[in-house]
Amino acid sequence: MSKRTRAVLLATVTLMLCISLIAAGTYALFTDDVKLTNHLQAGDLSITLKRTELVKTTLDTSGYLVENTVQSATDAAVNFTNSTRENVFGIEADEKVVPGSKFVAKMQIENQSDVAFGYWIEIICKDKTKGEDLAKQVKITVNTGADKSDFVGNGLTVKGANDSYIDQLAIGATATFTVTLEFLDSAIASNNIEENNLAQGEELDFDLVVHAVQATTAPTP
Repeated sequence: MSKRTRAVLLATVTLMLCISLIAAGTYALFTDDVKLTNHLQAGDLSITLKRTELVKTTLDTSGYLVENTVQSATDAAVNFTNSTRENVFGIEADEKVVPGSKFVAKMQIENQSDVAFGYWIEIICKDKTKGEDLAKQVKITVNTGADKSDFVGNGLTVKGANDSYIDQLAIGATATFTVTLEFLDSAIASNNIEENNLAQGEELDFDLVVHAVQATTAPTP
């Protein structure tokens, strides 16, 4: 190997070593780490639903229809937020309804959430084939400031004018609505319903459901 060739090789190796030193040198800079511990918890949407008043027009022990306002606070005021077998209209298991029977329950809804929400009400007939003739003659009216009514047998969703929800509730706010159940008397009712006799002995099951969904924008004044 000539001296010239050896010199070129040495120069090349030296250059490569210099590059390696430069690359290694980048790892010798001062470094430090800062660790940020973050906490994230989702909010909660929770509603409370209570009955505050109850007025019943039912049969007395002699078989006559009489109106009775439930005065007892323990009887009228019932919390329906958690599971309960209490009938919202105060109808006992052995109690019978007849044409002219009427039940008016005043309800209170409260926002106990971390967020504002909008709400609406749905009445769901569990089995429209069971008690079909009775369903055609039972009228349920939900009054939230503007009457909304229909036969429960057809199903009923009560919403506001914007078809989104009845109203919005801020955190801690409350509102009231009234639910009225009537067994229409076909002899005097303006609705075109079938004869009451068809409903004799029938039973009807339905649910009253209050839906709530988070509202992100405040309502327009």
